[in-house]
Amino acid sequence: MTRPVQLAPGSLALVLCRLEAQETAGGAEEAGGRAVFRAFCRANARCFWNSRLARAASRLAFQGWLRRGVLLVHAPPASLQVLRDAWCRRALRPPRGFRIRAVGDVFPVQMNLITQSQFIPLAEVLCCAISDMNATQTVVTQESLLEHLVKHYPGHRVWHLIIQSFWMD
Repeated sequence: MTRPVQLAPGSLALVLCRLEAQETAGGAEEAGGRAVFRAFCRANARCFWNSRLARAASRLAFQGWLRRGVLLVHAPPASLQVLRDAWCRRALRPPRGFRIRAVGDVFPVQMNLITQSQFIPLAEVLCCAISDMNATQTVVTQESLLEHLVKHYPGHRVWHLIIQSFWMD
């Protein structure tokens, strides 16, 4: 059995809420997670008087955006500690148009991997290959199908035998 994979280790969650002026603005679109992340990094990177915070902001990586305004960020442990300290001192700057309601550590979530078999149903492979070829407007012939299978399903050396046995003239 395979080892579980840890998701989101060494991450912080920033719970954000939109400023009231932003919520009432007519036609305002919901900001995407990456855009909010970039705005958060920019806001804190501009803190030139706090070089540790500016450096930590430059080392952040976007990890996810959850509904209800939760931004997940990842960074080296020292950078995350700088963000925690800045939050405690009320020095952490929110992305433009938001207010930071809470900051917290994210404990790793474990994911148990589901293993795949080596078996690929022939009917599935042929249908997918023909569908892909039709989508690219490639004429499906015995030769073009064989080329497609060899390219997209490498390691199966018996494709030509299978196609020859199933190909109808």
